[in-house]
Amino acid sequence: MATYVVLHGATAGSWMTRKVARRIRKAGHEIFTPTYTGLGERSHLLTREIGLETHIRDVLNVFQFEELNDVILVGISYSGMVITAVAEAIPERISHLVYMDAVVPQDGESFADLCGVQVMAQLDEIVQSHGDGWLLPAFKEVEARSTDHPVKTFYNKIDVKNPASTALPRTYICCTEKSEDSIFTKMLYQMAQRARDAGWHYRELPTDHFPERDMPDELTTLLLELA
Repeated sequence: MATYVVLHGATAGSWMTRKVARRIRKAGHEIFTPTYTGLGERSHLLTREIGLETHIRDVLNVFQFEELNDVILVGISYSGMVITAVAEAIPERISHLVYMDAVVPQDGESFADLCGVQVMAQLDEIVQSHGDGWLLPAFKEVEARSTDHPVKTFYNKIDVKNPASTALPRTYICCTEKSEDSIFTKMLYQMAQRARDAGWHYRELPTDHFPERDMPDELTTLLLELA
């Protein structure tokens, strides 16, 4: 039996990974799908103080209190930041890192650094005009259950220096039919290329950026290959 921890993307929550979680459990494995502080069913905890370190601690606490080891850790989109940092802290508890159409930060980088100046300028305009200067408004047109996301998490940088972490096996899953209208599409394809250049295991899914919602069977099959 394998153990998975699957982390949702920005403005989402554990509800977004429910279809995959159900299939992983049906296959006889254990899976945890925590929701970050301030998002989803924990949106009542949203404050200006929430940063990337808050979300990293959310996941580290799951490992600690559930006594998890030998974990296949999956980060979706924004959560590439989180899984990279978690692997830095507790590499001995992780067997494989999976970046599901996710950002791939290097040492000293933030989500904002990866997006680039032009994209962040567009996001900042939205944050200032519709997010009270500190929130990325929920993508209601994409998913009605989306919740506002604290933009501080996008600007916090992470360290990538632990040799035990960098030695962990990694897989990148690239969604190959992302919308050209999304301001994140170009960056995400760059992240996929970064992973390929680094020699990671590489897989593709012919779908938009949300296979956990739109192609749960296919995504689950890829994840089960790692068990």
